[in-house]
Amino acid sequence: RVGGRLKMTSQGEQLLSDCRDLLARATAVRERARALGREDSGVLRVAAAPGHIEGVFADFLHRYATRYPGVEVKLIDAFGSKMLRMLERGDINLGQILASTIKPEDRRFGVQALKPMEVLAACHPELAFANTRTIEVARLQPYPLLLLDKDFVFRRNFDAVCRLAGLKLNARLEARDPRTLLAMAEAGHGVAIIPSVQRTRHYSVRTVQLTYRRKPLREPLAVVWDARRPRARYAADFCTMLADYVAETFPTSRSPQ
Repeated sequence: RVGGRLKMTSQGEQLLSDCRDLLARATAVRERARALGREDSGVLRVAAAPGHIEGVFADFLHRYATRYPGVEVKLIDAFGSKMLRMLERGDINLGQILASTIKPEDRRFGVQALKPMEVLAACHPELAFANTRTIEVARLQPYPLLLLDKDFVFRRNFDAVCRLAGLKLNARLEARDPRTLLAMAEAGHGVAIIPSVQRTRHYSVRTVQLTYRRKPLREPLAVVWDARRPRARYAADFCTMLADYVAETFPTSRSPQ
């Protein structure tokens, strides 16, 4: 007991980890047996953040369906550490995630790298820098910022760049949905910091690429899976097809506004 509450001991944590590993391996055997008989059909559960579902999967799934019409893809709104826990439990088969979420030494997950997305500033068309192509992070100092909340690795990485640039954040809004940020930017309430995967065509905003020391801010992406579990052929092909699609279409929000 710690402060009147029960807390697992270090020995218990180790035992729990061992049990999860055993259960994952047992599940893997069952999944391998099922996969041997159905390489072209089944259910594929994929998790991604809302912006990625809207900006990537909405169109990509049509392409995938032409290759695997017998696979039912189920999408789940999740991101970050929550997604990794879902992979370990077997709740999902694949997750699209920021590559920085996975530590290089973590061997639990298989990784398919995707083309990086860019970090953009979205603003009202009449804002002073709206007609430029790029803006240094430090030049955002005079403007109130509209940001994703700190549960997002994207946000935490942006905060880290701001510290390097000496930018003191003036956060007017922190939200979980990028569309909320865009709506506020459209109304002139500040500058929204968004990933380039986020679709902006339904909003009257301009998007400008963010730079630090003249280098574009980019976020590497990846598709991940539990490396202890077998992947059906349609799951492996989903990863490679998605990588090809992202290479063709990124960045999605940099078209002329």
